[in-house]
Amino acid sequence: YRVNEVLFGVDTAAVGRTDQVTGSLQVDGTTLAAAEFTVDVASITSDESRRDGQFNGPIMSTSDFPTATFVLTAPVELGTEPAEGAEVTVDVTGDLTLRGVTNPVTFELTGKVTGGQIGVLGNIPVLFADYGIANPTRPGITTEDNGLLEFVIVFAADT
Repeated sequence: YRVNEVLFGVDTAAVGRTDQVTGSLQVDGTTLAAAEFTVDVASITSDESRRDGQFNGPIMSTSDFPTATFVLTAPVELGTEPAEGAEVTVDVTGDLTLRGVTNPVTFELTGKVTGGQIGVLGNIPVLFADYGIANPTRPGITTEDNGLLEFVIVFAADT
């Protein structure tokens, strides 16, 4: 995640990361036919343990909602069959579930085939209220009411 914040008068960005992501991607010829991924939300960490405590506790309630998911809801025409080294950027639509709340989202996805793997990257804007997430503003810390769910995922070819 990435959320802009003002920390005791200093503009900064709060960033959390994890490598605990699973999922699948299915390409049929020139069509992205299916895609889904699941993130272990409790494994997301930032550079600040106090922020992580707030993130896992009142913000994301990871004990009640341990995962976040994205599921593609409409096939996407890629234009050409994915080729080694070629980069493709498309708009995708799917269902994003955060903190037990599911909403439809559309965002830009960029993919590239390299060495038999497909790497995808993108970011999904998230308005906290849409997912029942209280604005994490605290005394001395002011955050915006939204953030980005950023991702880079590498899918291995199914052999």
